[in-house]
Amino acid sequence: MYKLYYAPGACSMAVHVALNECNQPVTLEKIDIFTGQNRTPEFLKLNPRGQVPVLVDGDQPLREGAAILMHILEKHNSPLLPKSGKERTEALEWLMFANATLHPAYGRVFFLMRNGAAEGQAMDAAIASINKLWEEVDQHLSTHTFVCGEHITIADILLTVIANWSSNMPQPIRLGANVKRLLKNIIARPSYQTALAVEEVEYKAAA
Repeated sequence: MYKLYYAPGACSMAVHVALNECNQPVTLEKIDIFTGQNRTPEFLKLNPRGQVPVLVDGDQPLREGAAILMHILEKHNSPLLPKSGKERTEALEWLMFANATLHPAYGRVFFLMRNGAAEGQAMDAAIASINKLWEEVDQHLSTHTFVCGEHITIADILLTVIANWSSNMPQPIRLGANVKRLLKNIIARPSYQTALAVEEVEYKAAA
């Protein structure tokens, strides 16, 4: 049995969806970041960085989102992560784009907002960076059903989770028609609908 420490709608939702896709039962432990539950001594023992997701598999805690996703999908032989060849390379590239490029771009905006810089050149540049990344995704999707072609991968799921943070930005985030098509396809999956319901998250980015 898995145990997932999550914050509603955070990147941990991708792990939640992946577990649902693999039909794996999981005990969910909600961490309220806004009240500091991620900084308690108990949670910091699990993750000294004070971040979600944390997935406990047996007696092994796993702490990095992309590593957790790969662990789950490989362990349960999921087609969301191809096994080899060009397909695997492309899926990993897009997963890392979402995890290590797009996610930090939103993180910069959240950092500025927490530090009273919701306006100004730094914020303008941070928002522009996010919009440029989504423009790249939208252009790519003009010739692809999913980011890796005709088959869904875990990268599509993580991109969909991150896209929903856009409504929390202090300036508009431009999600193109191709991106919104992808988002609608992904959130329609039973695995995603279940995660949204359990975490009590409203999905706004596909509108």
